[in-house]
Amino acid sequence: MKNKATQTEITPIGILKETDAAENFFYQEMFEIVIQNSPVSMYILDGWAFSFINQQFCTVTGYSKEEFQTGRVTIEDLFHPDDLPMVKERIKKRIENHEGSSRYRSRVYKKNGELLHVEIHGTKMERNGKMLLFGTVFDVTAEVTANVRLQESKERYTSLFYNNPDAIFTMDLEGVFTDANPGCEELTGYSSEELLEMSFAPLIVSEDLATTLNHFHEALQGISANYEIAINRRDGKRRNIEVTSFPMKHGGEIIGAYGIAKDITDKVEHQKIMEELIFYDSLTKLPNRKLFEDRLKQVFKQAEANENQAAVLFLDLDRFKYINDSLGHHLGDEFLKIVAQRLTENVRKTDTVGRFAGDEFAILLPNSEKHEAIALAKRLNKVLVEPFEVMGHSLSVSASIGVAFSGGAEENVDSLIKKADTAMYYTKKYGKNNFTVYSEELDLKTAYKLALEKELKSAVANQEFTLHYQPIIDLKTGALRAMEALIRWNHPELGQVPPDNFIPISEESGQIMAIGNWVLHTACAQNKIWQDLGYPPFKMCVNISAIQLQHPNFVETVQTMLEETGLEAKWLEMEMTESVLMENTQTLKDSLINLKALGISISIDDFGTGYTSLSYLRQFSFDRVKIDRSFVDDISKDLNGKTITSTIISLAHKLGMQVIAEGIEDELQLAFLIEEKCDEGQGYYFSRPLPADEHDLCKLPKKYW
Repeated sequence: MKNKATQTEITPIGILKETDAAENFFYQEMFEIVIQNSPVSMYILDGWAFSFINQQFCTVTGYSKEEFQTGRVTIEDLFHPDDLPMVKERIKKRIENHEGSSRYRSRVYKKNGELLHVEIHGTKMERNGKMLLFGTVFDVTAEVTANVRLQESKERYTSLFYNNPDAIFTMDLEGVFTDANPGCEELTGYSSEELLEMSFAPLIVSEDLATTLNHFHEALQGISANYEIAINRRDGKRRNIEVTSFPMKHGGEIIGAYGIAKDITDKVEHQKIMEELIFYDSLTKLPNRKLFEDRLKQVFKQAEANENQAAVLFLDLDRFKYINDSLGHHLGDEFLKIVAQRLTENVRKTDTVGRFAGDEFAILLPNSEKHEAIALAKRLNKVLVEPFEVMGHSLSVSASIGVAFSGGAEENVDSLIKKADTAMYYTKKYGKNNFTVYSEELDLKTAYKLALEKELKSAVANQEFTLHYQPIIDLKTGALRAMEALIRWNHPELGQVPPDNFIPISEESGQIMAIGNWVLHTACAQNKIWQDLGYPPFKMCVNISAIQLQHPNFVETVQTMLEETGLEAKWLEMEMTESVLMENTQTLKDSLINLKALGISISIDDFGTGYTSLSYLRQFSFDRVKIDRSFVDDISKDLNGKTITSTIISLAHKLGMQVIAEGIEDELQLAFLIEEKCDEGQGYYFSRPLPADEHDLCKLPKKYW
């Protein structure tokens, strides 16, 4: 029986030979099918040349079987130059039987130049006295690339984590630090070792702890957040930080939280400085008008939730200008700081005290009953008159206050502040050291003021002004010594408008220059007329405002009017109130000196009611002073007016000035003034102010007693 056993051998090209032809064909066919369709690249090396490669090997490298088997593609063509020595060394060891099998990775070039990473599994066998090397090749490019990227990612992470100037950290589910970079050490003052033994909670300032805990728990729920808090460093210093927190996941499960903290202390401080510049008064550190208005706006938005109305108090310090000018701006600034502090101490924490400008303050009561606002106004009037100790000086001041209450849904920021301002203006004009609650009546008065300002512009051109003249009498002889020119406004619709109503308005609007020039020219011309009619000459007294005196061309204007009217300068006297001297400007001083140089007399009106310094009296050599009518009125009432009047007369005489008493109305006043050697007098006892054509100068001079 024929032996069915077969013998096989591997030819140089790797083809099996079987003695049995049928079986040989079968196994050869199976070999071809399995090897050629295998998803694994396979090869056989006969020495240094490829004797067999399967189809997958061709697919991976891009070369054909013919190119390999004809020797057109060699090991040198296939492997990267840097890897070729290593590959040859591994082949050599197997050929020389120093290595049975091997496994290594290398880089190969595809036919199109693309570089692949492959893993080679090689082994050997000896057939017919020849050493054949065969093995498999796996494309591991994707794995290598992924590993490279992973490594690069790890390196980037490590670099970013440990070299980042910001603090980067991780925490477990309990909030305990599990990792902390050097930035954490710089920020907190703790070492990394110390941080890894503690939670974040002890670092957080108490007022921010609740916020921080809330965001930490949100991170554990998968919610990222960005927020600002403050921490206390190990050395006790407070730092402001901006934190970004987000969940830390592993295998899809949240195992803690990541955090990035940036030190923003300098930024916060800068913001505070900018806010102070924009929203706070630089001197008193109180909210300025911009911030005050913003807070009032917020109050209006919440008006429905408030039980009571919003109220605004507008304050203006009485006579602060005199303190500022007489003692200096530096002391005035310090005084305003103390006033601001006293105001703040007398309001609630929910109220806002603001400084608008100069000596103007405002107080916002966001939710106040009317009686509470009025009580506050009364209290402020009381506490502000208490002496202030400022740089060794004891100073007293009072305040004019306006109070306004929100009128409901139609009220707005500007209107409420304007109402309080209107009420304050009324207080300052008619009371001082008091308060006024806004009413519509005050608006009517404001409208009246605006109407006067408008009508004043055309009053001179329309010849609506007239001058009345009041005699000034020599109290020793009863002779006429002067006439005071007093302006009157006969408005065609409003009738007689009192000077106290329109003179302040003309000064505020700047129209006093035109009106004052008309008064001066008319009075000088009238005095010259009386002189030309043969009456004994006397002085014409004209009231002058600070605005006129500070005009650079005022003296030249006066000189021109004297030349135009023909009146000699010695018959003109200019009266000014004590408050004019407090302006204390060089232009004003020059005007007074130059007027005196022309030969014009200068007198101080309403003496005793202001703050005239004796240095002013000596510096400008005033000719006369007028005792204010309030002191003369007190003479007949047996009050302190007698003492004050006597003192003024004595002081003026010692300084070489004559004294005029105004407002004389009865014989008792006249007798006292004569006894005290007052030089001249003026008042209804002698004559009320009259138009020029109603004065009978023929009866003057004469004695009235």
